[in-house]
Amino acid sequence: MARFFLFVASALCVVQSILALSIQQDPCAGCDETLSLAYQACAKTYGNPCAETNEAGIVSKGAGTKKDVSCCLKKEKHDRCLQCKTMDCQYATCNVNKKYYSERSSVVDAKTKTKEAYSEHDAKAMKAAGWGL
Repeated sequence: MARFFLFVASALCVVQSILALSIQQDPCAGCDETLSLAYQACAKTYGNPCAETNEAGIVSKGAGTKKDVSCCLKKEKHDRCLQCKTMDCQYATCNVNKKYYSERSSVVDAKTKTKEAYSEHDAKAMKAAGWGL
């Protein structure tokens, strides 16, 4: 009977270690606009929330207390997301939001490629070339 319990316990340990190896956290998960807005709110309030202050509230190089721990975690996650954004996932080995922290830049870029933008540019170029428009 003791051998049976020893066998079951060792089998459970093996299964647990296999599951632990197969379940890994994705460091690039959660890189979305919600995080960027939360980071911007923290940066507006605290500047660098990970900076450590002394008893007088002055930022020092030595050990102290962080300005805001939850905002510090958001800043670290934001920095990690910026690194993830530049990762090369050629073979679909990672889950990366390539538009993190630049979601609106594609809209601004698209507005420069509208018919109105081209017609305005074409009219200026034609007038400069002497077409008399």
